[in-house]
Amino acid sequence: MNAKVQDILVRYGIATVGLVLVALGVALSIISNLGTAPLSCPAYVLNLRIPALSVGTFTLLVNISYMLLQMALLRKDFKAKYLMQVVASALFGYLIDGWMWALGWLQPAGFGARLALTVLAGAVTALGVSLEVAGNAWMLSAEMTVGAFSQVLRKDFSRVKIVMDSLVVVVSAVLAWLFFSNPFGSGAWTGLGDVLLARTPGVVIGLGTLLLAVLPGLMMSLTEPLAARLVKGIYGRSARRSQ
Repeated sequence: MNAKVQDILVRYGIATVGLVLVALGVALSIISNLGTAPLSCPAYVLNLRIPALSVGTFTLLVNISYMLLQMALLRKDFKAKYLMQVVASALFGYLIDGWMWALGWLQPAGFGARLALTVLAGAVTALGVSLEVAGNAWMLSAEMTVGAFSQVLRKDFSRVKIVMDSLVVVVSAVLAWLFFSNPFGSGAWTGLGDVLLARTPGVVIGLGTLLLAVLPGLMMSLTEPLAARLVKGIYGRSARRSQ
């Protein structure tokens, strides 16, 4: 096999495993009912309002809107290869729906179990993002949009990401308020304590949202070396097979 083709296949394979894990993290955060990761909030609140369309479908639609925003920001600097975001977003959406179906049996009872599930979601997401970065292949629209803003505004990527995550959560809270008269989700408003302790159903924004805004970044200091070793091992085996 041509070395270049083999390299592309390996990189996309690694990045796809990363997408699978990030999608698992999204599904676990939804099932935990403590609040989803910031960039998953819009898709989930829309799904709660229009359940006929899945979370994965809304994830694809939201990501397409991000890509359109990139086009407006970058204009002539928007490259044709960036259209691969549509494929990546569609795959990501299907993976989320697949995990939601596969984990339908999982019904955590009590705050401790839900908190543990949220922490697990953070760890899985951290490993998935680390593999995506190592693979350097698939491009998800949310991160690409952060990059576009960073490029146009000439601001640090991490700072722009914090601002974008915050804005997305605010927009999701406004939508939840308009849809359900509850800025935190679809459940009846019974007080902030019940939302934080997951005593109400359909929590979109809560303690889990705060944790998942922080935990993956912190955990990546551990998962990045692990991902690097995995990728090195895969490339090593691939090189031996090609000899």
